[in-house]
Amino acid sequence: VEIIEGKDKDLYPEIFERIFRARYETFVLYRCWSLPTRCGKEIDQYDNDNAVYLVDFDRDGHLQGSVRLTPTVSSSLTADYYPHLCEEAFSPRDPFIYEGARYIASPREKSPHNQRLVKARILGAMTEWAWCFGIRHIQTVIDAALFKSFKEINSETFALGAAHPYGGGRGVPGGTYTGEEPSS
Repeated sequence: VEIIEGKDKDLYPEIFERIFRARYETFVLYRCWSLPTRCGKEIDQYDNDNAVYLVDFDRDGHLQGSVRLTPTVSSSLTADYYPHLCEEAFSPRDPFIYEGARYIASPREKSPHNQRLVKARILGAMTEWAWCFGIRHIQTVIDAALFKSFKEINSETFALGAAHPYGGGRGVPGGTYTGEEPSS
């Protein structure tokens, strides 16, 4: 897993091109999220110099996994758009909390085993990176379906609040639930 800082976009233009194209394919084309795009790339206001990108390439150079980390004191999707998802005891902005977003796990050979390997590499690298820099927590808004796999990979994972529908909820293109969904 490679770690690249947002301030180094000019040093690694081909890697950033691949990240932003993969995000476009994953979130806009496949997930049907309504996000601003440019020339087949998904880039937002959190893709700034303070962002840190963890990227996993296979032996052939296929981008099979990535995540963007941002310091919550200045760049937090949760604090800016979804503060209602957090229970009152949690502050979505803290110097020791980073936010993970635009998480992708897309191995070329799609199998449950390969998906799990890519998830483990990205989430493991994210955890190690956080330990190295004294980051206590990584917060994220994720689909309820992913919560269980995050918890399997890192047993310290916990929900900041109850599950909430987003993007119109299930049945709407791009919609689902975030957080840990209650059992039915």
